[in-house]
Amino acid sequence: MVPILRASSLFLFFSSAWSFTPCPLLGPSFPPFTLDPSDKVVGSALKNLTARFDNLTKSSTGSHGDISPKTTFSIALFSSDDGSAEDKPFFWDYHHTAPALKEKSSSSNKVVRNTTDDSIYRIGGLTHVFTLWSLLNQTADQHIFDDPVSKHLPELVNKDSAKDDVIGHVQWEDITVGQLASHMAGVARDYCSSDLTSQKNAPKAGLPPRQAYSLPCCGENSKCSTSDFLKHISGRMPVVAPGASPSYSNLAFQLLGYIVEKQAKKPFNEVLEADIFKALKLHETSVFAPKDSSKGIIPVSKEASGWSTRFGGDEASISMFSSVKDMAIAGKAILNSELLSQTQTNRWLKPATFTSNPANTVGYPWVIYTDSRAYPQGPIINTYTVLSNEGDHESLYSSYLGLVPDYGVGFIILSADTKKPADLNAHADIIGDELLEALIKSSLLQATENFRGGYAASNKHLNSSISVKSDKLPGLFVEDIISNGTNFRDTLAQLTGVKKSKDLSIRLYPTQLVEKTTKGSKQAFRAVLQDKTESADGGTPTCVSWLDLDKFQYAGRGLDEFIFTLDKTGHAVSVEIPALQVILDKKK
Repeated sequence: MVPILRASSLFLFFSSAWSFTPCPLLGPSFPPFTLDPSDKVVGSALKNLTARFDNLTKSSTGSHGDISPKTTFSIALFSSDDGSAEDKPFFWDYHHTAPALKEKSSSSNKVVRNTTDDSIYRIGGLTHVFTLWSLLNQTADQHIFDDPVSKHLPELVNKDSAKDDVIGHVQWEDITVGQLASHMAGVARDYCSSDLTSQKNAPKAGLPPRQAYSLPCCGENSKCSTSDFLKHISGRMPVVAPGASPSYSNLAFQLLGYIVEKQAKKPFNEVLEADIFKALKLHETSVFAPKDSSKGIIPVSKEASGWSTRFGGDEASISMFSSVKDMAIAGKAILNSELLSQTQTNRWLKPATFTSNPANTVGYPWVIYTDSRAYPQGPIINTYTVLSNEGDHESLYSSYLGLVPDYGVGFIILSADTKKPADLNAHADIIGDELLEALIKSSLLQATENFRGGYAASNKHLNSSISVKSDKLPGLFVEDIISNGTNFRDTLAQLTGVKKSKDLSIRLYPTQLVEKTTKGSKQAFRAVLQDKTESADGGTPTCVSWLDLDKFQYAGRGLDEFIFTLDKTGHAVSVEIPALQVILDKKK
């Protein structure tokens, strides 16, 4: 898997003759904006996106490599903001039915419908997101992440294994629920589905002769109980030491599913059905294949494609089916914290550990791609993804979910192939090329329109004012600031040790603290104060503005705190500077 956004367009957009290197806060560089697909910038990007996928499906090759002509796929882009009020939960979609799918179906006298937004695909590993979502929804906080797994599943503790046998047996008392959720538990990747013992030609491939090896795989028709299943898992060997390295594990999510069941005191599929599917009205989403397959995209056959493949216990790992329409609804709900609190979502959408690739980190259960090519002149963009491609020995389906919280957008790609599961990175990279650059430009333009201008105290005797402006660098900036007749830039320069006040940079970044009001909203910003003549952090690649937040206070309020009041159209009407005990109205 490779990072999305491999093109250099973002860097070219932000690169210029800027000599000043801003040091923004983590998070969005600009305040929340309204996504309008008919906007000139975004609309043009969506037209380009359609054209590029048209060319990709015709030629099976593009700027990010080749794709299989046998792949049928559906894509949807969605936003946390309703924008210009769409009837559907997404603002762009694209569907392609591969000729190979129709050919295969014609030979079996089966009629294939063209793919649409309600076409159902197997989504496999994207089940992980719903498992963790349901766990967070059940527990109402993330303190459970710190619990040892053995607290919730004591059956895992193998009393016959020695405590010092760290290579031969998983030490379940040392593994936390959070490590299961972030692929940091060091446990086996799969339980039954990937074992090759059952393959008749194994010896021809150089493997030992088949031996009597039986796993209670708990198939659909078996009578294997959860206790039997956990008892066998308890004897498995670890892959790596707990907390040492991320190691992808479907088995970990099977265990999380059992924890959800214990918390809810009902079967996992019933928890998802009641708490997520029904709550969000996900009509094409199910645990295991839907009984009515008329909307299904089924290449070759149900058996050969993996549509009907089912292992007991995998309800919480690779079992689910959905459509791009339903997944767009789900993605919007995550971005908007519809089922969780905003605080829970903020914790959920954060990294848990590094990988050996400095551009990638791992979350719960996200693989987070960090695009920093535009840094320091442009924003750092983190895309939270889950890619499911279980391999052609299990299914012919692939799926890709991506969320970009800083811009409130996401994408979903679902696919099926007649030969092998598709590599969807080329599709995701094209989305990144066109969409994110447009969103950055649009957010900058809207921030300029909504916030830029002069603000002054209504009491002219007070003589307090500021001037807010924007450029192509991250954040807004304060050009002039007068407090009670005093050039407050001079005061701030003295406090921060900047010799010449004109060299002081005062850039404003949103803190994501937003309050809805009857007339609009209030949005809090913090100012980052820097000397424009000095290299950022002495020429090192670090950025330490977070160390100085709230550093200088007056009467208990930070001198770097700015609170804008916006009307219902999103335009700023005033700004409060609490430390200066003043509210400044925007000049008309």
